[in-house]
Formats: sequence, structure tokens, C-alpha cells
Amino acid sequence: MKKILFFPVIASLLVIYFVMSVFVLPEQFLEKEQLISQPYFEAKLSKSEISLGESTSLEIKSKNIGEYGDIHIVSTAFPDIDNTDSIIKIVSYDYLQSPIFIQKGDEISINYSSGLEKSVSKYPSIEAMSRPSIPNVPFSMTQLITPQKTGVFQIYVKSINIPHVNESSHFPNSGNMDHQNEFVEKFEIFVNP
Repeated sequence: MKKILFFPVIASLLVIYFVMSVFVLPEQFLEKEQLISQPYFEAKLSKSEISLGESTSLEIKSKNIGEYGDIHIVSTAFPDIDNTDSIIKIVSYDYLQSPIFIQKGDEISINYSSGLEKSVSKYPSIEAMSRPSIPNVPFSMTQLITPQKTGVFQIYVKSINIPHVNESSHFPNSGNMDHQNEFVEKFEIFVNP
């Protein structure tokens, strides 16, 4: 007799659990406010005009000025060169993970898709990241740049926090776009003969 009552009770509890998990609880999860982390950086060149053979440094200071996030990334890209050899050197950094050199032709994420959409890199870049992205914890990186030819040498700098929720999840939010179809702040070095 006890076994006969036991199975209907268990079956009823499973049905209630199923109904709650499929129809009631998802509504509560969807209504819950999502945390939005917000990257920010300041970057400056030690000299914006140099002679061929001289170097200048790019110092970047960044942090998450929003809420807690998973990853904080700062990227520098160099559209005027094919590789970073003897041109770009990382002098210092304090990001939690080591910077990654991305070469021309490497697979890259595009459109702020966090890896869901891919393309091929048209020029080299460097990504420095910290995981997790705790609010208001500053990070910095300094790169030594020695252009190999005269003219204008461009540098693109951007920062992205993951998860990428909306336009607050990247900085800058407007202006020039790079080969990843993402906004960048452009810096220029004028290289004289």
C-alpha cells in the first residue's frame, strides 16, 4: 500500500518541478537585471613627432568603471605594418594575463561578438586582458614603438569588456572603426626623415 502511494506522490512532485522550471522560474530569471561592466582607458604618446630611427612610447591606463564583468581587454592595432618585429615592444604591463600578439592573417573575432563571428586579421595587434573584470581596479601597459619608415604611423586603441551586453561594454563608442568592425581611438606618430 505504501509503495502504491509513493509513486504518484513522486510523479506529482516531478510534474510540479517541471512546470515551475519551464514556465514560472525563467520569467523570474529574465526579469533579473544583468550586470553591465564598462571599460575605459586613457592613452598617451610620449612624443607624437619623431625622426626615423627614434622611438616613442604609448602608455595605456585602463579599468572597468561599471559593474563586475568576466573579462577586461585592451587592444592596440597597427594598420601600417605587416608584423610587429623590431617595431613594437612591450616595456611593461600589469594585466592579469600576458599580452597576446595577433599577427596579420590570424583568425579574429569581429562585431563585438565575443568569438561568435570571425574574420582574418588584416594587420597585427596586441591584446592585454584581465580576468575577472573587477570594478575600478586599474591596469596599465607601456609599448615602445620604433617605426621603420617615414610618414604617418597609426595606432588603434580600444577596450572591450565581456560579456558584451550593449554599447557601454566597449570604449570608445564612436569614431573610427578597425578591421574587426569595432570602434577605436586613433593615435598618430609623425615620422620625419
